[in-house]
Amino acid sequence: MTDRLDVTCPCCAARLVIDPATGEILSAERPPADAAKTFEDAMTTVNEGARRREQAFAKAFDRTQNLDDLLQKKFDEARKKAAQDKSKKPRGPFDLD
Repeated sequence: MTDRLDVTCPCCAARLVIDPATGEILSAERPPADAAKTFEDAMTTVNEGARRREQAFAKAFDRTQNLDDLLQKKFDEARKKAAQDKSKKPRGPFDLD
């Protein structure tokens, strides 16, 4: 077994050295920052981040809108399944003694 794992981060392209036994990061080498970026490039990056955040918020909002209906459907399905399965009678808290 190797004494370390070399992994490249897909997000920031940093090179990580990881101890396989503990899962701890032993060292990290970040790629050099691109100093040649212009102000327009930076603003484009900021605007893209705002767009991604707005899309993520809209997606999460849509999920929470339908959550009540989904939970009600799951509850109704579980109730039907419990009504059909008569083999297991629910135990009361005093039956455990």
